[in-house]
Amino acid sequence: MSLPLFDGRGKLVSDTWEQSILPGRSLILVVDDADRIVWHGVPKSRGRSTGHSVPFPCRTAEASLIRRYMPTRNYVGMDQARIFQSILETTTEGGIGLDYDCPDTGVIRDRPYNDDENARVYDRINELSAVSNGFDWTIDVVWGDDAHTFVRKIARTGYPHLGNRTQNPAHTFETGQNLTDFDFQEPWGEGDAATHVRAVGDGEGETKLMSAPIIDTAREAAGWPRTEERRTFSGVTVQSTIDSHARAVAGYLFGGQEVLTLTARNPTGAEDFTRLGDLTLGDTARAIIDTPQLKLDEAWPVVGWSLTPETGIYKPVLAKIGEPGE
Repeated sequence: MSLPLFDGRGKLVSDTWEQSILPGRSLILVVDDADRIVWHGVPKSRGRSTGHSVPFPCRTAEASLIRRYMPTRNYVGMDQARIFQSILETTTEGGIGLDYDCPDTGVIRDRPYNDDENARVYDRINELSAVSNGFDWTIDVVWGDDAHTFVRKIARTGYPHLGNRTQNPAHTFETGQNLTDFDFQEPWGEGDAATHVRAVGDGEGETKLMSAPIIDTAREAAGWPRTEERRTFSGVTVQSTIDSHARAVAGYLFGGQEVLTLTARNPTGAEDFTRLGDLTLGDTARAIIDTPQLKLDEAWPVVGWSLTPETGIYKPVLAKIGEPGE
């Protein structure tokens, strides 16, 4: 992000701008015209130069967990959502003040963690959530009252995913309507796809923990050449856990991931299009594209977006995640 220091008459916009964008301390909100929070960020640095603006790159609240380390804990026979919440609660002292919305998933796991493993909290919860039959997680920043005088930071889990997944979504992007451009990434070019997957855990040399190969036999039998992928999961020392990681990676990569970046516009006048503030990450949205290069009518999850404030143009990113083979 960037803060202009001067207005059109060359007058300093604010004499408190330094306090407003303190790295690691300030919380920046992006709101729409209805004052709904569509994004939040914490400044990570604050650039200074001879220019008339101050750049300050931001990261969302989840990034605070990168700088916290996992203490010794031994979770036995606990729901994975309870393990997730307990891990985050180890950051309460000196933390960012989290509330929790983590309903039980019915999936029971064992997870031993040791302080001397020097593992970051962020990595531990990603490893926990990314196994087969895992969950989605995020930290939402929402208004804490109707007057918008404070915010709450809520750690949420969703099982098996966050967002409203439906084949008949409320959100639609269509060429000739609110969709002005698109970029389609096919999975078997430079996209994210594989037919042979292994997960790698801790250890050295011949003692390094590895899963058995998981192979997309159906696709290879149909004539696709083998494409291998290995993903490393630090701190994993149990065979059943690394095998679960491998199955999750296979579910992501088998069949490939088709990624569709849309260029959309907000409605004007009497139009009734989806606004950026209407979307929640994880929701499905329907893309209806009818061009010589691509004909598509699919409902895929929204996995990200970008926004250009000056124009109001926003770019939702939709992805079709591959399904694991039998």
